[in-house]
Amino acid sequence: MWLDQISPRLNTLWRGAWKPFAIEPARSLYDHELVLVLDGEFRLRMGSREWEMRRGWYVVVPPDTVHVSFAGARPVTRACIHFDWTHGKVPARPICSYHPRRPARRLIVPAPAFVQVPGRPAPFEAAGPLSALLETLFFQWQSGDRFHRALARTTFQEILLRLLWPGSRRRAAPSRLAGPAYAVKEILDAGDVPAGGLRTRLASRGQSYGHLCRLFRHQFGLTPGEYLTARRLEKAKTLLRNSGTTVAEAAYAAGFRDPGYFARCFRRQNGISPREFRNS
Repeated sequence: MWLDQISPRLNTLWRGAWKPFAIEPARSLYDHELVLVLDGEFRLRMGSREWEMRRGWYVVVPPDTVHVSFAGARPVTRACIHFDWTHGKVPARPICSYHPRRPARRLIVPAPAFVQVPGRPAPFEAAGPLSALLETLFFQWQSGDRFHRALARTTFQEILLRLLWPGSRRRAAPSRLAGPAYAVKEILDAGDVPAGGLRTRLASRGQSYGHLCRLFRHQFGLTPGEYLTARRLEKAKTLLRNSGTTVAEAAYAAGFRDPGYFARCFRRQNGISPREFRNS
């Protein structure tokens, strides 16, 4: 997937209202420009083609492409982000050249060969996660310091991924192994294990205990019983840090019915006894 390879460089960005019947004369860019329509509508002529840009639509304008924008009878609010697809140093350059002048080719950073951007406008969810990401992006950029500018690059990369990632590939099909394994983990994390033991509780899943153990081990690298013991030992550690808790009290409170078995498990995991751990 080509989007895995991008590392965008932000050059400049702005957003705001555009008056009715305003016109931006024909021009060509030195870099790429992501234009998102946040409210209203306008017409965009790019090369020999023309589109109506409405709220919730975006377009990526490539460099060295003559384009003209003109608003209708209503105000338009846009977010415009100038960028290059890969991060690196570039020479000082203007944003654009107005027709009939063309950009100096030595100052243009073309898109890498692997980039596959739609050549026409496309919709986005104006009220979805992108709205919050845009607010974050503009805050980070306007902060001006190097730390926030670095954060802005990662925010912008997420914006590009959300806009351009193919919808059919955004959610991978869940693994047939992962579903039951995570269901078992939820049972263990909830502490929903009856007095009859783990085998009794997992029997309610409608699959054999051995089969569920194999699925769980494949996903997490240990059996459900080992995972449950590890959880109980961590809880016991927390309790032992309170000097007023005895080893037996910590064992029972963590879910161990035999303090002797608890002590053996604790030493095997930590290399010291529960008493030594508490005293340290």
